[in-house]
Amino acid sequence: MNERNLIPEAIEYLSKSDEERILYCKKDHWIGYGAAVKLVEILEDKFLDPPQMRHEGLLIYGDSNNGKTAILKRMYNLHKTKLDYVAKDGEAIYEIPIIYFQAPTIPDESRLYSLILDELCVPQNRVDKVATKAHLAKHHLNKLGTRMILIDEIHSSLRGNLNKQRTFIDDLKQLSNSLSLTIVLAGTREAYSALSIGNETSSRFPALELPRWNNDKKFRSFVATYERCLPLKKASNMANNPELISKLFYQSEGLIGKTVNLLKKASIKAIQSKREYISVDDIEYLPKL
Repeated sequence: MNERNLIPEAIEYLSKSDEERILYCKKDHWIGYGAAVKLVEILEDKFLDPPQMRHEGLLIYGDSNNGKTAILKRMYNLHKTKLDYVAKDGEAIYEIPIIYFQAPTIPDESRLYSLILDELCVPQNRVDKVATKAHLAKHHLNKLGTRMILIDEIHSSLRGNLNKQRTFIDDLKQLSNSLSLTIVLAGTREAYSALSIGNETSSRFPALELPRWNNDKKFRSFVATYERCLPLKKASNMANNPELISKLFYQSEGLIGKTVNLLKKASIKAIQSKREYISVDDIEYLPKL
């Protein structure tokens, strides 16, 4: 029953109940489209960099809901916590080669180090001085072999007082220098503007834009690939339906996050209606009241 080249997990769900299939349709799936694959490859290269005095980071920027978080989480899932080896006394020794978190909502070094300690599962006193938290974070980052820090929604920390913004960014650079690790930031164009103010900062975090989609072959290819992840009993052939593709593109505004949300909702409607394929009428971001 795989004439449509469904992924194995979707095939497995074809025989399950409607409720189980609906829950599965709500899941996130990694779709390796061109720009995402290239960005993960760039991150992999940086992750494998040998120790050096000045690690070049990266800023990935673009519109909200356009796939930046999915790329960071893909990289995180490829390298997250692992059992490195077992010591002679039988104690398991862990490595945390990569951590991911969302930036604090203000440029606050204390919150930054608290977030790092949380990701490293290190107990802390949140009222400790910044210097104490910084020392503890650096000690455990080094001990646990952390090589890359992924910070999402960085624009949240680059608002308000300019001096605090500069201090916050300087802390990130100093953290990278002292531990020879790579820091990757992701955010909106607002983050790009803030980090472009100083030449030294922009050279430390060179920027790559994740653009919106165009209504073209690449967009249709993405939709066709996503259809392979849906446990529907009939083929929708969305990529070959110009009316459906146009409506999907218009309602998604060329944003991958909105595209995926529309496809999730449409697949659920297809199951609930017993039609078992996605029609043009199923492409609807919000229901009509």
